[in-house]
Amino acid sequence: MKIENKDLQITNHSALELFYHGIKSKETKDKYTRTLRRILNDILENVLEGSFEERASQLVNKTKKDPDWGMSVVLALSKKLKERSELPKNDPNYLNPSTIPNYFKPVRKLFEMNNVPLVWRRVMATFPELDNNDKGRAYTRKEIADMLRFGNGAIDRAIVLVAASSGIRVGGFDLTWGDMRPVYRIGDKLAFDITESEQTHAQVVCAILTIYKNTPDEYPGFITPEAYNAIQDYKKEWVQQTGKEPKLQDPLFKKDGVFARKLPPNAVRARIDDILKRAQLRTPLVKGKRRHEIPAMNGFRRFFNKVNKETISKDSHLAALIKKEFMMNHTGLVKLDRNYYQAHIFELIEEYLNAVPNLTISDEERMKVENKKLRNEKSELEKQIPSLVNDAVARIKDELYRDGWKTRP
Repeated sequence: MKIENKDLQITNHSALELFYHGIKSKETKDKYTRTLRRILNDILENVLEGSFEERASQLVNKTKKDPDWGMSVVLALSKKLKERSELPKNDPNYLNPSTIPNYFKPVRKLFEMNNVPLVWRRVMATFPELDNNDKGRAYTRKEIADMLRFGNGAIDRAIVLVAASSGIRVGGFDLTWGDMRPVYRIGDKLAFDITESEQTHAQVVCAILTIYKNTPDEYPGFITPEAYNAIQDYKKEWVQQTGKEPKLQDPLFKKDGVFARKLPPNAVRARIDDILKRAQLRTPLVKGKRRHEIPAMNGFRRFFNKVNKETISKDSHLAALIKKEFMMNHTGLVKLDRNYYQAHIFELIEEYLNAVPNLTISDEERMKVENKKLRNEKSELEKQIPSLVNDAVARIKDELYRDGWKTRP
């Protein structure tokens, strides 16, 4: 295979087309587009001209010709946003400092995909200090149980339990049926696949979801047996509506109706908002307050993180912490952890199983999980007893021989 001169020709794509080529996730694409459109059409209304696509090309081309002009535009944007972050919190124009970097992500992507150099460290140095006084909190188990009582159908129950037991972000709900894989325990062995003869003895101990599949951010998310069973109940509703079994490529969560149309992440968030209102867990904000105490979706993520971190592990504290960070789709304790500490998937499963009882919402289901765990521990102990007894007898004999109480054969 050889590269010819014709292969080196640069395709004639617009700045916006190249921008989109660098984004794989549809949700990210939609979010970046909304933000970039607001910046180019509204904030830079008097700086650029034409349609959204024309303004994107203008910003790219003018910055290529005059990098200082492009830097001045980006720094002016940072200054305006910083001024809004310094307003009183009850001011309608107030902007939380933590959201300011989000305005620059699509601009940076636009420049990078169009080969526009810019010293971004200089830009980021102008960002205000983060306001971390209003951190909010996680949902409690009782609050999540209340949501299950006020859910509308099997789909709401499945969404709530998946969110609580996996800690995935709302964008992670972009799943297909092929992205879910149950994990079985057969005796003291974990397995993904079982034979017909093993079915009666196999137990589903958790399931793995492939989050952000086929993207650089792909990672394994885990759900409890309770959440897995909720999905199986929802599957009956899925089949009843469509009149067919779902294919591996069909969306796991779909819109109501006979067609298998994907339920987008913003619709998942909307369903959670409705549940919170029906359960009276979210009331209108009082005047001057801009945020609820518990973020609608991030409250589940915080619940998962808190429960997982508080669960005792059989590993060393450091090793367990790194694995738990992986489950949150974080890089680890330091950036290189993901590169140099590649935990085997079954090690992550074992770590997750420690937290399953505490991540299970239903008291009845949690009792079942804890009883299964005790039975497994008892079984393991019973298997070890003969060897422990033999070791003890051998030690006693050695001591008797050593002290002269008994003559060796």
